[in-house]
Amino acid sequence: MSDSELDVAAVMPSAEDIAYYRQNGYYVSKKILSDDLIAGALEGSERLYRGEYDERFAWSDDPNVDPNFGVPYTDRTRSRADGYASFHSFGLRALARHPVIASIAAALIGATEIRSWKDQLIYKAPASGPQENEGVTGFHQDKRYWPTCRSDRMITAWIPLHDCSTQNGCLVVIKGSHQWRNNHALVTFDEKNQDYIKSKLINSEGDELVEVPLELQRGQVSFHDCYTIHGSYPNVSDSPRRALSVHLQDGENRYRDLNFLSRAKPVYKHSHDLICRKAENGFPDYSDPEIFPTLYRGTAG
Repeated sequence: MSDSELDVAAVMPSAEDIAYYRQNGYYVSKKILSDDLIAGALEGSERLYRGEYDERFAWSDDPNVDPNFGVPYTDRTRSRADGYASFHSFGLRALARHPVIASIAAALIGATEIRSWKDQLIYKAPASGPQENEGVTGFHQDKRYWPTCRSDRMITAWIPLHDCSTQNGCLVVIKGSHQWRNNHALVTFDEKNQDYIKSKLINSEGDELVEVPLELQRGQVSFHDCYTIHGSYPNVSDSPRRALSVHLQDGENRYRDLNFLSRAKPVYKHSHDLICRKAENGFPDYSDPEIFPTLYRGTAG
């Protein structure tokens, strides 16, 4: 299947799919990405790991924006996450800014505009021996990392670059957890002890905690609400697992100043705040087209 052969109408979520997403906090698409696009993204990731950026920016060497900028990825026994991958790789950009992904996101959340928020290329190394927890992504909520975002409708598209199963550490979501808003402690991406998170940190508000592994074929994409609790277990296969996590914002999202919560110094910052333009009030402009390009404009679903 090539991009030109994709029947967009046939792969859009139905009314039932949209209702399911809003009730349960996640959705798995049909196959929407061609093998050529995925191959280009894999090639692009290898170039990025060698430090061969297809395009550079004034902030491309600033470790305060992302600590992996300019650092070759040579030890493949360790997992790694590279932010802003789509800015530096044309192959990864083709996925992160794919118009069908943005259209599906808009339909799921009922938005008339979808802008890019951030992307992250994630390499999950095979776990073995003393590194049995290598690559574990702790259960967390994306929105807890974005406190300066006003919108509660932000959404993540998760794009595997291979077939993904429980063997190689597919994404796992907790069904309906986007409705549990009292989970302020879940900035736990790097916490390896999933049992600790589930037993001590997650407030399910009395609901059953149901884990759903999202096993995907290459070319499919999963979507989850910014409050959906999700993570992944170790990769117990013999091969690494790569995925591109693409976070998207609706057109109504704006910066929210939380600095008043700290008397000592401003603490509520996102790496975006260092690189995007400033609005007239001096605050970061989350509609800056250079950093947050608009990927979809249309009518609400």
